Amino acid sequence: KEAFQQYMDKFGDCRDGSNPGYARKAFPWYSGKLPEGEKVSEESLKAALAYKPREKRLNKPNLTEVDSEGEEIPLCTKCSMPVGEFAYQGREGKHTCVHTECMAQVLTKEAQRDEEVRNEREQQKKILNRREFDIGWRMDSVPGNLPLAEKMGCKASPQGLCCLVLDEASKTVKVCATLEPSAAVNLEYLLLALKVRKTASREPLFSLDPVDPHNLETSPQKKVYEPSWLSGTSAGDVMFQADYFLKELALGEYPMPVVGMSSVFDFSEMTGKENQWAAVNGLMTGKENQWAGREWFVVRKAEVRMAEDNTLIPHVKMGVEAREQVLTKNGLEDAPVTLPHHPLKKFAEAFSRHFDLIAERKSVIFHLRELAKASVMAKYLVDSKARVDPKWYTLADEIVKKTQPEAHPEIPQLWNMRGNSRIKLKNGRLIDMVTGGQSSLQAIYGGVEFGLDRFELAQRHALQGQPGMQLGQSGRPMFMPQRFQLGQREMPQGVDLNLDKFSLSSTETFAGRLPPCSGGVGSLEARTTLGKAFLNSLRQRSWPGMKADDQNLLVNIFTVPQCDRTEEGDAFIPPDPNMAYIQKLRNTVSEEKGIRERRKTRFADKNFVMANPGCDFPRSWTSRFQVELEGRISYTVPTKFGLVKLNVEESFKRSVLEDLVPNAVPEFHQVTEDGVHFRIYKLGSLEVRTIEEPEAAEQVHQIFSARGASWEAQAAKSEAALHKEKLSKCKMYIESCEHEACNHYYMVLETEQKSIVVTERLADGSLSWVQNPQNLEDRNSLAKLLFTADCKEGMVLGDAVKHFEALPQETGLGFRKHYAKALYKFLSGRQLRGKWGGSARRYAAPQPKRGLGMSMGFNQGSSFARNAGIRGL
Repeated sequence: KEAFQQYMDKFGDCRDGSNPGYARKAFPWYSGKLPEGEKVSEESLKAALAYKPREKRLNKPNLTEVDSEGEEIPLCTKCSMPVGEFAYQGREGKHTCVHTECMAQVLTKEAQRDEEVRNEREQQKKILNRREFDIGWRMDSVPGNLPLAEKMGCKASPQGLCCLVLDEASKTVKVCATLEPSAAVNLEYLLLALKVRKTASREPLFSLDPVDPHNLETSPQKKVYEPSWLSGTSAGDVMFQADYFLKELALGEYPMPVVGMSSVFDFSEMTGKENQWAAVNGLMTGKENQWAGREWFVVRKAEVRMAEDNTLIPHVKMGVEAREQVLTKNGLEDAPVTLPHHPLKKFAEAFSRHFDLIAERKSVIFHLRELAKASVMAKYLVDSKARVDPKWYTLADEIVKKTQPEAHPEIPQLWNMRGNSRIKLKNGRLIDMVTGGQSSLQAIYGGVEFGLDRFELAQRHALQGQPGMQLGQSGRPMFMPQRFQLGQREMPQGVDLNLDKFSLSSTETFAGRLPPCSGGVGSLEARTTLGKAFLNSLRQRSWPGMKADDQNLLVNIFTVPQCDRTEEGDAFIPPDPNMAYIQKLRNTVSEEKGIRERRKTRFADKNFVMANPGCDFPRSWTSRFQVELEGRISYTVPTKFGLVKLNVEESFKRSVLEDLVPNAVPEFHQVTEDGVHFRIYKLGSLEVRTIEEPEAAEQVHQIFSARGASWEAQAAKSEAALHKEKLSKCKMYIESCEHEACNHYYMVLETEQKSIVVTERLADGSLSWVQNPQNLEDRNSLAKLLFTADCKEGMVLGDAVKHFEALPQETGLGFRKHYAKALYKFLSGRQLRGKWGGSARRYAAPQPKRGLGMSMGFNQGSSFARNAGIRGL
């Protein structure tokens, strides 16, 4: 408790004498306010809940109904509404028919079902591969410090963290216990890094390479270590697992570790990478739309700080870089230019921006950073000519000697695939089942390369008395495999901690030294396991004396579903409590909070579209199976009209949650990367939207009432001018209206001057003539087109208006249908009897063909993409 109290006391304090500048709290940008809803009485709410839409029953033998005029009308087997002059054969048999719009939905669902089956099959194959080839980070693979600390001469037998302390007089270093997370060094990582530095004058290197770079789809991946003896060691394992995890994350294999972050797949879809290639190369044929690239970890900053008791504190700031590559006769080389909106580039920037938070949440990334710190420390010790006990190198040799040989030097490629299909409808016909049915290949390559030769971690001529030993340019050229070279410059892949590009010789950054960090025999540092105390407090949500904001920060970092570091047990290392680092984490967590608030605001909007929630939600929520109607893509179209937001009492919300929601099936249910459930229930004529956050009960977020839609005209021509325009075409539509006893018919009229008029008979029997109504495309997308005809020669709109306005108002069953049929006959001169269901023309659905399936697979350390398309469209 005493040790953890000390940690809490220094949490968020500036203890290194540096000037952090304006340390603001990151605040979410304006996320919008929820508008006030309409207040309704309790009786109205109960009536809305009790409302039951009418059930439509098909006459199964004939799948028809007889209308009020005695005409037998065939019905669509999917929506149970009358079918017009054109129909597709239903899946139920040759005697069934469906609307064109319904057939598009049938094909889309079949494609989605095939995609789900394929995904499940691929996932099972990946699980088997991971088990067989030992892929995946294990918490028990983190090497412990205690056995090595005693062998390295530490008399304190530290139960927790270890650090190195410099004796400036003798220029020797010793191992001590510490409670300072930033000073902690993993001793096994340090010994291995020292052995690499001493024997190879470099740092550990790892790369996953295709065995055959000219055959990316089938080539297995080989693990390459420099030096080769790193194979099977703890350092080699963390490099491989971190590199592989980076590629998996880029592929979208896992939920993103930070709220709002997107994968390479997501960026590729959002930026339309395939279309960009098409624009550059013309029509996409063959392999013209393929691209490859490399991504690797880099060090943005590196230095060695010194505390008041001469404790050495290695400090690194890491990120991810990316470049597009082209395949040449010499292998893969960097393209001359990688555009800033390239999916790889955007993913690398997002990962770099959130690196510290990702490292605190994902164990494999955290320990990669720990290995980088150990490599920095090893280089410092060698460059500063510190006197290292020879026993340390002997211990490193023993670790390597006891290491088992690499069980799987080659592993299968990592792949991922996503089907994307679009069905085009025009003039009531399926004119194109799939657009852009070409295959695509995206590949990303990488490995782990700790290029610390670019840094001189100690000034040899001015070592003593330096509070911060900073990294400068090293004169020795960096070793890189030939395959990474482009011209005369080495191009690393995977994890590259190369520091040549930084000039860090100045020591003016640090105005003072850190407080003492080490402890001797019997000290609090030696007998305390800080990580265990931290995790216990986290589970109990108990931090006596800590500020509420700091407590919330720790909860938001470590208790989210994306975090796996809490499973590390005694090996857990708490975050660096220094102000600068904590403020970075606080800023990123505050950005996450802003995204969550925007999601809630968007979810409470009546225009929220289930198939296209928006950019603030995970990309996987947006449907990749689209129906394009007259140039309008289906997922951009609202699925409902006439929703009215209600302002209800809390007691009513509780009643809904307790009495109705448990027995209801949501029509929409999605989960975000941080485990928040968004659901939409249809209860009577009410639409109830709920949100359930982790470790919290489901809550009603917003309630809407579904009412009849109203359509308003846009600013247009005068009525007199419009009535003089000649009509060119008329279309009859039918739409389902659950609040009325029958389906609703309306007519869309087009004039030679391109004016649009929508006319229909309203519920009170009056006629409506609306010029260029708003949202007409949306309304048509949810309706079914029954008949299309050219208008009679010389027919003007005014004649039709005058004729039908003079007729008495009609009411009763089917009065809207009567009006639509009469107007259609009046304008076109065509009869409808015998035309329903297209009895003269009954078409079978177009045969499914191979569709566009954009897929990406990362060849192990690489990201390799292969395309198999989707089946069904």
